[in-house]
Amino acid sequence: MAKEIPSVADLRRKSEVSDDEIEAASAAYLADESAPPFAFKSGHTIDVAKAIEMHPQAKALLADEKTKPGLRRTMVKTAVILGFPVQG
Repeated sequence: MAKEIPSVADLRRKSEVSDDEIEAASAAYLADESAPPFAFKSGHTIDVAKAIEMHPQAKALLADEKTKPGLRRTMVKTAVILGFPVQG
């Protein structure tokens, strides 16, 4: 049986990733959409741009220039939380 890859939400539940780190990953992307993958203290990294690409609603709302900043932040955080980081 293949080992299941944990999402950021799974790692958060196990206290391997903190809310502050999720916020920092989101803020880094919002400041620079070409930011490199975000490294969590646990050793996991997440490519926020790829997480957004995999989340259709976030992708659509972030592509719309009319989307308000608060909703942008929420959608980036949602994509991060639902995203799948890599170990190492």
